[in-house]
Amino acid sequence: MTPIYHITHIANLSAILREDGLFCDAEAERRALCAQSIAYDTIKERRKRRPVANLAGKPVAAGGVVADYVPFYFSNRSPMLGAIHKGRVPAYQGGQRDVVYLVAHAETVAAEVEHWCFTNGHAVEAVTDFYSDLKDLSHVDKAAVETWRWGGKWLLNDPDVMRRKQAEFLVHQKFPWQLVARLGVLDAAMLAQVREIIAGAAHRPGVTIEPKWYYNL
Repeated sequence: MTPIYHITHIANLSAILREDGLFCDAEAERRALCAQSIAYDTIKERRKRRPVANLAGKPVAAGGVVADYVPFYFSNRSPMLGAIHKGRVPAYQGGQRDVVYLVAHAETVAAEVEHWCFTNGHAVEAVTDFYSDLKDLSHVDKAAVETWRWGGKWLLNDPDVMRRKQAEFLVHQKFPWQLVARLGVLDAAMLAQVREIIAGAAHRPGVTIEPKWYYNL
């Protein structure tokens, strides 16, 4: 099974439960569901303009734009979380501790939802390609996804490594809560908070402490 990871602020978890899933950025914005954004506003704007189409220009999945899809990474400990940890996201200066991982599996999701696709790099980049067949998962660079050496001299040695590390799995419009296999948090205090929030849900995924998914404090 291929794990995929979505990160969100703990303040958003109650709304995710109430709506029985995660909505894409376009719909979440329309419904005002996001209590605390942890994303770059500039990247979100680019996602509203980036077509979901392969490099030949053919629409993939349901077409549309990337903002019409709920994004997951194939990697944990992503460059995005690194930016959050270092206080580089203007919309959010609260650090990584309140960030929660929602973990699913690509194969399970592909079998349950109608429109999905994945990329071989960050979805907004022009050189990134889109795929809708799990047989093409070989196009996701596993070494880049799993590396922790994607900045500084490593980026100079391989200028494309950060893009490839941020390969995405995208679900059209809404990601069902019942497809969340588990949640990951930084420490015991966060584990207790998350367990309390999901205590009344019909679907209660396990919650685990995953310090290696976060940056050193």
